[in-house]
Amino acid sequence: MEPTPEREDHRRYLPLTRPAASRFLADWEPAVRGQLRRLGAEEEEVLYAVFDRALGALPAFRGESRLSTWLYRITWREAVRHLERRRRLRDREAPLEAAGDLAAAGREDDPERILERREDAAAVRAALARLDPRDREMLALRYLEDLKLAEIASRLEAPLGTVKVRIHRALARLRRELDHD
Repeated sequence: MEPTPEREDHRRYLPLTRPAASRFLADWEPAVRGQLRRLGAEEEEVLYAVFDRALGALPAFRGESRLSTWLYRITWREAVRHLERRRRLRDREAPLEAAGDLAAAGREDDPERILERREDAAAVRAALARLDPRDREMLALRYLEDLKLAEIASRLEAPLGTVKVRIHRALARLRRELDHD
């Protein structure tokens, strides 16, 4: 759903009363749900965290960016926090799962290939974690959300050439991080 000029005007939701908050949720929930779905963090708790943070910060919003961009960043940060928590939990449970994977490997796949894929995924996660948050954001927009370069430029309110350069540099930094491992 493309943001309309009316929805982009944050003053429409101020003062932040119960009806204004309901209007904000009704206007922006579909877009936030879509973004969370693309990021793989579509749980209700993440949606609640996004709107809790956004509604708490809305009165202080200065309008220096589009409301959709501001809300996108809040959504992205909350999704990343959620995915990080999920990853830490999964990492704690990985030894138990690995035993199950190895037992099933005779039926599905070679144990060495399973371990290789896990090591590769862990190396990429570790390399991404070491990147600057702006680089991670550019890579997430391009490869996790699968946005076109023009869409990224529009969302970030940046020139297309700048977006291309930032993605290229972020990929180069990721490659260097992976080479250091």
